[in-house]
Amino acid sequence: MQSPAQVANTDLLGLIADPYREWSLRFPGRRAFGYLCTYAPVELLHAAGFAPVRLVQSSGAVVLAEAHLPSFSCALARTVTEQMLRGRLDFLEGVLFTHTCDTLQCLADIWRMAAPHFQVLTLSMPTVLGGAADRAYLLTELHRLADALETTFGCRVTREGLLASIALYNSQRRRLSALYERSSHLSALQVWSLAEAGMLMPVEEHVALLQGFLQNLPEPVRQVGPGPAVLVVGAILDDPLIPQLIDELGARLVGDDLCSGSRYWDTLVDEEREPFDALTERYVRRAPCPAKHVAGQSRAQRLLDLVRAKGAQGVVFVQLKFCDPHAFDYVPLCQALDRAGVPHLLLETDASVSAGQIRTRLQAFLEMLGPGR
Repeated sequence: MQSPAQVANTDLLGLIADPYREWSLRFPGRRAFGYLCTYAPVELLHAAGFAPVRLVQSSGAVVLAEAHLPSFSCALARTVTEQMLRGRLDFLEGVLFTHTCDTLQCLADIWRMAAPHFQVLTLSMPTVLGGAADRAYLLTELHRLADALETTFGCRVTREGLLASIALYNSQRRRLSALYERSSHLSALQVWSLAEAGMLMPVEEHVALLQGFLQNLPEPVRQVGPGPAVLVVGAILDDPLIPQLIDELGARLVGDDLCSGSRYWDTLVDEEREPFDALTERYVRRAPCPAKHVAGQSRAQRLLDLVRAKGAQGVVFVQLKFCDPHAFDYVPLCQALDRAGVPHLLLETDASVSAGQIRTRLQAFLEMLGPGR
């Protein structure tokens, strides 16, 4: 088993930096299936015999994708399309697009036309979640997806297999929750890299990695960093720059509200219910992203509750340029923080934004917050 100091090592960070290079050699015998949004039912893909792999934003020039996407598309859409067109995703047996934002909804058809050799599947989700009709629609869509997997790939999604996959992903989410509970006592890079890697490798290996890490944490664990406690909010965080800067500048990452972070693991699937019903219910109950609306749930209030629960002294918004749902969401969130007297900083990320600019702005913000408490 690995020690805490070894977890964010070269191998793990190397996987994150270049996640698709020789994936089949890294994980022999595994059938990879891609997805972009964490609303994707990974348990269903796993029960069909696949290892779900999240497609992540990458660096590098976008050339081939320019023929298929406008320049105002988000970097995630442009860079994963570039990787697909360059053949770097050919190890995938298929890709699942969930219809959350408009960009992902359109991207499914773009990929069908640009890469006919790819098996592209979709999951259409209601925008409003919570009512009986919404649950019925989503339940039907999950059954339709299971049928599409069976028809396209000749596999079987059995009740027993789906229950086993649900239990396995619940185990992953419990360990991620335990990891985040220790986040104030760990480096931001360690926490981020462990969570990020879990979406790029087979879940069985990630559960074992988390288990070994958590079991080898010394007690008591000392708090890291003398600087202020911060919460990171946004869509995805696929680049280690911001966690690295938080560590270098002496601050503490005490939690997040990210699609690639806590919103991925915050709600378990009920293992006592019928599996398709239980998956449907989790989508309704999990913390919604800005592309979804759940009656009676306020994202602003959730953020304020997180700030108080985690003891955060400030909030750092990581805004992916041209991500409309999160751009619209930012306004009411920052207004709520202003009313509550919580300092916040907006960092807009894109391939054109320099690391030095982000470092300067984050450093100034942390100095404004003052020492930790």
